[in-house]
Amino acid sequence: MPLQLEPECQKAVDRAKRAIPAGGELDFLTLLAALYYSSELQGRYPHLAAALGQPQELQAETPEKVSLAAPSRQIFKRLAQENDPVSVEELFQTLLNDAAGRQTLLAHGVKEEQIQKILIELAATLQSWRQSSERQEAIAALSSYGRMLTAAEPPLWQVVGQDKILKALIRTLSKMDRRNAIIVGYPGTGKSAVIYELARRIYHGDPTLPKKIRDVDIFELSPSFLRSGASFVGQYDERVKSLIQVLQAYPPIILFVDEMHSFFQSSVYERGPFSDANESFKSVLGLGQITCIGCTTPSEFKHFIEPDKALMRRFEIIRLDPPSRKTTLAILEAHRPNMEAFYNPIHIPEAILSKVLDLTDEYLPARYQPDKSLQLLDEACAACAVSEPVIPEVTEEILYHCLEDMAGHGLVRPEGLTFDKVYDELRRAILGQDEVLKNIAQAFVAGFSHWVKGSGPRGVFLFGGPTGVGKTETALVLARLLGRDKEQLIQVDCNILPSSLFDRGPATNILLGVPPGYAGYARGQGGLLSKIREEPESIVLFDEFEKAGRVVGELILQIIDNGRIEDVDGNILDFHRAFIIFTTNAGCAYEQRTIGFGGTAPDDPFLPHIDRDTLIQELKEDGLEEEFLARITHLFLFQGLQDDAVKTILTRQLEKFQAEATRRHLTLTWDPNLVNYLAAQWQPRFGVRYLLTTLRHRLGEQLGVAEAQGELKGIMTIDLQLLPASLASSCQGLTAAADRERQGDTLIIRLA
Repeated sequence: MPLQLEPECQKAVDRAKRAIPAGGELDFLTLLAALYYSSELQGRYPHLAAALGQPQELQAETPEKVSLAAPSRQIFKRLAQENDPVSVEELFQTLLNDAAGRQTLLAHGVKEEQIQKILIELAATLQSWRQSSERQEAIAALSSYGRMLTAAEPPLWQVVGQDKILKALIRTLSKMDRRNAIIVGYPGTGKSAVIYELARRIYHGDPTLPKKIRDVDIFELSPSFLRSGASFVGQYDERVKSLIQVLQAYPPIILFVDEMHSFFQSSVYERGPFSDANESFKSVLGLGQITCIGCTTPSEFKHFIEPDKALMRRFEIIRLDPPSRKTTLAILEAHRPNMEAFYNPIHIPEAILSKVLDLTDEYLPARYQPDKSLQLLDEACAACAVSEPVIPEVTEEILYHCLEDMAGHGLVRPEGLTFDKVYDELRRAILGQDEVLKNIAQAFVAGFSHWVKGSGPRGVFLFGGPTGVGKTETALVLARLLGRDKEQLIQVDCNILPSSLFDRGPATNILLGVPPGYAGYARGQGGLLSKIREEPESIVLFDEFEKAGRVVGELILQIIDNGRIEDVDGNILDFHRAFIIFTTNAGCAYEQRTIGFGGTAPDDPFLPHIDRDTLIQELKEDGLEEEFLARITHLFLFQGLQDDAVKTILTRQLEKFQAEATRRHLTLTWDPNLVNYLAAQWQPRFGVRYLLTTLRHRLGEQLGVAEAQGELKGIMTIDLQLLPASLASSCQGLTAAADRERQGDTLIIRLA
């Protein structure tokens, strides 16, 4: 069996080989000197320097084989029988214990008592740490700061598929320098579980671990233990110094800090009262006097740790990605027996594990595997256990109910949104657009199907048409359908987005948040689009999109392509379950009429309309490129409203006033000619919304003044009439005068 050496020991032996002339033999003195000058032995025993001169490297390359001097052959043959790699201290101790090695030092002026003292100290150093009395002292000294993970049987975390991360961590802890590591991964991906698994293997003396790692302890510290009860900064400083002293006194203890960013809050963006106390901690890390491992998330790492370059140099960064689907299923399978034993007699069918994974990936996009799947399965088992009677098996229906509790809102199931239901809801709210609403309903329902689902959102719709014909209202209806009558809407008014041909920064600040370090930054606030984290199943509406400009189109292009984007805090904004809707008035042609209720409609009224080619051309002129327009999955054109639709809309508005009057124990009536007259004066360029707003304000103003002056006392009926032609002709604009008159128990309001 070949001799196994630890990396530091191998480095020293190679140095000794290069110090031997070609054809020479490796003697005790050269080997002792190489071990001494290539390790910490030089600092621990400085008096040996006079006897052991630094080896002079005579060969540029390390020879593959070097002959051993006769006295050392038996030593190396015996060491080759060991299962574990040999350390520098072990080899140095073995050489000194040999008569030839001892004689070599005596011949170079080292006294016998000095050699004996070195051997005693090396024996103490090589003694098992976990069996020593000092270990119990260390556990007691650290008990007020946290817990020793390796002092008792650590919990079994069923770590699956993390061998690569474990190996990277073990390799870092085995290094001579910079034995500190930070595991960076998204919440719920198993960062802490990796540390706990390493602690479990150390506790059981796993033979696959290097010997040095098997003989250490892992101590878990929570920053709250240091800060709890610290009423002033100096008290916290003392606790940090005390912790450092204990760790320096007991090098075999590895410090583990979960949520490490909260310990090192000394970034360039934020400084708190505890920041300076950690500078001394960084100093001992740099000197290699303690070993530290920690966990944090990418956003916290980027915000708190990465800006501190001195701190970054002290750590090896280990990235932990979310597990694949196959690995996540294996993790669920590994946890299934424990869950069934805990929730006995509840059964978890193997087939339900795939459904758990499907549902969490679909409905919890902002969270990460495997944590979200494990939590859903745990919630489902608990729901079965507390039901009356107890439900014996986890079912898909139970998963849906528990998932709604985890998500904090109802879930839209494809079977609950049929074409007829969506179309009826749209047609009930939007008048005069039956054909386009039918197409929208079909595309909306199809967006929930896996047959049409791509890598981006469920649908990307462009609503084009004249103003005030129902484009925005259609988006609102779809938002209410998604939220089961609660409006699941994220609305961006593109009028407020600064337009620039080259700098998309101002628009990005509004949509994704102000970057750290700039005025207006608030951690965790994000921008308008950050709301998707709380409402992933939403309508994302970009109103009057033609006013946004090219740079905004480029930013949104990433959302359309990938279905996700990062905000300023590094949070992933996932739009896979959302519908993106753009509205625009571009490409529309309007009739020309005199503005006002009192104007005269032309004999051949021109109906506002929109042309697809004109719309596309105008959007291109506004800076939107072909690559953006090509990614719009559906283009829906709303046409101008016919007179019948306008009359129905006006009637509905009057009926709302009628319902309010009834609530106040009044009767509201109106002259049928009033609706016809108002409809005839409608100006398409201003949209029906403007007409309704004017009507609400005009009528509401008359009723409000009448109520304030006590004119409604004793009134039973409110009658709306047309203002006589002689007065109407003098009215100018939509804010023209109206009057009211009381006749008995009836209040008459005349509108122009």
